[in-house]
Amino acid sequence: MPDPLQWMLLAVLGLLTGGAIAWPLVRARAAVPHPDAEQEGHELRHRIALEALLDVEADRRAGSLDDAAYARERAEAEERAALTLARVGRPRVGRGPTLPGNGRRAAAWLGAVLAAALLIGFALPGPAGLAERSVVNQPLADALAREADRRAEIQRLLAALDANPHDAEVLSDLADAYLAGGAAEDLQRGAVALQVLIGLEPENRSAYRRLITAYITAGDWADAQAATDSYATFAGADERDIPFFRGLIALRSGDNAAAVRLFDQFLLLAPHDERAPMVTELRTQAAGQLPGPSPSAGG
Repeated sequence: MPDPLQWMLLAVLGLLTGGAIAWPLVRARAAVPHPDAEQEGHELRHRIALEALLDVEADRRAGSLDDAAYARERAEAEERAALTLARVGRPRVGRGPTLPGNGRRAAAWLGAVLAAALLIGFALPGPAGLAERSVVNQPLADALAREADRRAEIQRLLAALDANPHDAEVLSDLADAYLAGGAAEDLQRGAVALQVLIGLEPENRSAYRRLITAYITAGDWADAQAATDSYATFAGADERDIPFFRGLIALRSGDNAAAVRLFDQFLLLAPHDERAPMVTELRTQAAGQLPGPSPSAGG
């Protein structure tokens, strides 16, 4: 049986719990947010305008827009985004109905019944093995919490991008937040954010590396090759990432001879790179699929 101190603590907790449940019922009037369809429409149109702005940048990177068309469509997209942002306001709050006297009495009874139930439940012995049956899937809970944090961070970054569509740091963080998801839609949105970032900073090596990696992860070999070629135009002949990415693309595209040659080039440029063991294993795999005797590790 519990000691008197535990009974007193339980009584206090029961009263507090009953009061917390009854309080919203006995308030004279309650403020209740009213849905505003017009407000929701403004917010949706603003989000669509932002997506259109990203699409213009993606089309530019893909080469489907010349300078004149790009300037015209970007100006139109920015004008629409600014116009829809100006129309986004705050949701209105209305007043709820007044609870009559019999509702207050019902709330008081509810609090009393809840307190009694807690007391009875506390006095009864607990079932054996209850603690053993209460198992929490902590890894799943942690994964869900991380995903919720990632989605909240994406919304925060989108809001910051609304205020300044040319903020390169926000675009970079937004791309990372999308790419952390790994789903096809996340990869696509992360790639679009990186394309816009490269439009602002044409020689951003980190943006190119993440963009090519996103294309390779998605199995988009044509875009991965095009992005690597663009990266190579300013990266220089000693940039180890170029043969690394081209070797991966060649291997996954079935060109094993090119993969072996490119992996050899990478290993020659960066024998101590942390990716070297992986590249060596991939090179062996590619060499083993070639017809005839396999070439040596040196070429």
